[in-house]
Amino acid sequence: MGKKFDPTFSGMKATIQNLIREDFYFSQMLICDRAMFEYENLPDSIDPKFLEDYLNVSGACGIGKKIDGTYLICPYGAREGRLNQYGLGENLVGNAMNGEPVTGEIGKDCAIIYNSSSYTPSVDNFIDADALAQIDKSAGVNVRFSRVAPVYGVPNDTVKEGMKSIMGKVLDGDLEVLTSENIIDAFSGFDGSVKTIDITHPEKIQYIQYLAAYYDDIVRRHFSRRGLAVRTGTKAAQQSVQEINGFDAISWFYPLDKLSQRKKGIEMFNRVFNENASVRFSDLWEQEYKAYTIRNLQDDKAAENAAETMKEGAENEEIISNEENP
Repeated sequence: MGKKFDPTFSGMKATIQNLIREDFYFSQMLICDRAMFEYENLPDSIDPKFLEDYLNVSGACGIGKKIDGTYLICPYGAREGRLNQYGLGENLVGNAMNGEPVTGEIGKDCAIIYNSSSYTPSVDNFIDADALAQIDKSAGVNVRFSRVAPVYGVPNDTVKEGMKSIMGKVLDGDLEVLTSENIIDAFSGFDGSVKTIDITHPEKIQYIQYLAAYYDDIVRRHFSRRGLAVRTGTKAAQQSVQEINGFDAISWFYPLDKLSQRKKGIEMFNRVFNENASVRFSDLWEQEYKAYTIRNLQDDKAAENAAETMKEGAENEEIISNEENP
């Protein structure tokens, strides 16, 4: 997005390690959020991609109209001017990305759409992208350190070069079958001339397993907030399917809230500019939401049947008790 990177190999590598990895995760999460909704009957001058990007990154999006009939949308739409009863300014002030102003009285000359009812952007995109990038970096460090231990201390440069040659061939997959006796003695440590020190924890490589599990936890947590069930191999012990599905109700708060705010904003847009646009869940989210409602109905029915069974059991016990003790 307009960034200038060092064209050298070392510069590109440093950029990947420090910037591109996090940018990659953030862009993937933004693509996911962008795919959550479908807009219909929007004017040609309003691109839903940028509408969603502005909402998720800045939290608010203002829409105005030029004299020639072209619409302008701006991120970071701010409210100013006379305050309403809730302390919100009744006028919109903002700029489209080309610098053109988007201003006017909200609900009369322009419209404003919010990402959520808290008027905030999708901050977890930034947080989770950074966390996943850091896990990748940590995994890379662990892999590298697992290969460099131990460090050998040798008596002289001749032995050092001989050991480096042999170790290099072994690491490259070659077999070394002939070497001098002093190198054999040095490797074997018969004369006490070779000392070793572990500069890393010998079980450091095992930490990658925990990093992988944490990675899965972040991914599952991120997408579960958006109503998407992510199945991984790290299900907690003794965790039932019912317990996993029990988080559905919490997961759907956020996407339903986002849909509600977009509908309110599009309704204002239609009212101000006499348009007929609409917004809804995309097919994927619609299917997931239907599956969630079906599970709820099934759970309610199962609970109702269980309660009825318990009631009948209690009534039967009371009848038997009365017959035995007339």
